[in-house]
Amino acid sequence: MFAPRKTQLASGTVDSEDTIVVPVKSREDLHLDSTNLLSRLAKIWGEIPIRLIQHLDLKSGVYGFVGMGDRTMFPIIRPGSIVQIDQDQRKILPHWENEHDRPIYFVELRGDFLCSWCELRDGYLLAVPHPLSKCEVRRFAHPREAEIVGRVVGVTMQLTEAPARGG
Repeated sequence: MFAPRKTQLASGTVDSEDTIVVPVKSREDLHLDSTNLLSRLAKIWGEIPIRLIQHLDLKSGVYGFVGMGDRTMFPIIRPGSIVQIDQDQRKILPHWENEHDRPIYFVELRGDFLCSWCELRDGYLLAVPHPLSKCEVRRFAHPREAEIVGRVVGVTMQLTEAPARGG
C-alpha cells in the first residue's frame, strides 16, 4: 500500500481505484498498527486512495488514522479508518440515548492515541471500547496521562476488507 510504483495526476474526474502519491519521509517511521493523527502519518512517502481523502479539508481540519491493530471501536469504526476530529468538542458528554448517539473521542495518551467512547470518573478517563470489539476498558489519570483531542464527527472507512490486488 505504501510502496508506490509511479506518481499520478489527481484530476477532477477520478476513478474510485485511483491513488495519489503524497510526499513524506521514510517507511521505517510508519506504524500503521497504532492509532495516530493523520498529520503525523504524512511524514512518510505514501500511496493513498483518492476516494478516502477527496472530501477531506486537509488544510483546516484535524484527522486521525485508526491503526490497523486498533479494534477498540470495531465494528462502528474499523481499523484503517480515517476519522475527522472536532477539536472544539473536548468535553465528555455524560448523557446519550444509545450507542449510535454516544460520542466517540480521539484521545492523546502522551505519544500514543486511541479512538473510543469515554467516561470521566474520580479523576480518571475511562476509554470504553465497543462491546463487540472484545477489547478491555482502559483507565488513565486525567489529564496527566490522557487528554481529549476532540470528538470524532466523521469517518471514512471500508465496509469490507479490500480484495488482494493482482489475484
